[in-house]
Amino acid sequence: MKENMMETVINTTAKKKKIFFLAFLLTEVVSCFLFYRYDYHWTKILRYLCLTGFMLVLAVIDHEKSIVPNKLLVAMLVIRAVLLVIEVAVYPVYWKEKMISAVGGMLVGLILFLLAYVLSRKSIGLGDVKLAAVLGWYLGLSLIWWDLVAGLLLAGIYSVVQLARKKLSMKDSIPLVPFLATGTILILLLGF
Repeated sequence: MKENMMETVINTTAKKKKIFFLAFLLTEVVSCFLFYRYDYHWTKILRYLCLTGFMLVLAVIDHEKSIVPNKLLVAMLVIRAVLLVIEVAVYPVYWKEKMISAVGGMLVGLILFLLAYVLSRKSIGLGDVKLAAVLGWYLGLSLIWWDLVAGLLLAGIYSVVQLARKKLSMKDSIPLVPFLATGTILILLLGF
């Protein structure tokens, strides 16, 4: 009996991994195609592909474990820093604008979510605060606003629907990263 249950768990996990891999692959291929169609420079395409990939992974982790791993956030920061150096090397004339946008986006994400963390009495996790800063680092000043609005709007709609269906109560919490990931991917795929 225990062996059958163990096989079921292993098969379910393997099936989930296959589904995630296919969803990941499909998202990256569609993203690459659309970014190319939008006539983005290869540096921007690479940055957005990294971001969508990381967001998909973080969404699954947050959904399953309710955490945002610091190691992944640090990896995202380092990769973006390397990509920013490459972008500045490719566009040396715009180095100041690129730096201001990236650092400004990071500060906006950090400050907005840090305020939300404090005002919500820690209903929003610190992992979400750090992720908002990293999103700003990737998206810059112009897109971080759209991203946060889209992600929070999706989370709000989901919460209202689940409250109406009595699947959630006002005391329940939901993982925020899947909604931020969906919002991020949507605004990128729509060419914002």
